[in-house]
Amino acid sequence: MKIDVELVEVYRYEGIPGTRFRFRVKGTKIYFNVTANDLEEATKKVEQMIKNLELDKYLEKMMKNANKEN
Repeated sequence: MKIDVELVEVYRYEGIPGTRFRFRVKGTKIYFNVTANDLEEATKKVEQMIKNLELDKYLEKMMKNANKEN
């Protein structure tokens, strides 16, 4: 299952190197916050976090259960 993420906001804190990126998994209330030098690096970090958490498997299972209830 492919998970779509969308960039919600980009912000910078004084004294902290890098830029903070906030992403949301589309169709959910799941957010990821990462620090990176650019958007490409931030996207790769989020994709790796999703893979490490096995979030795609979890969301797929939840969607199947939701469809069974309907």
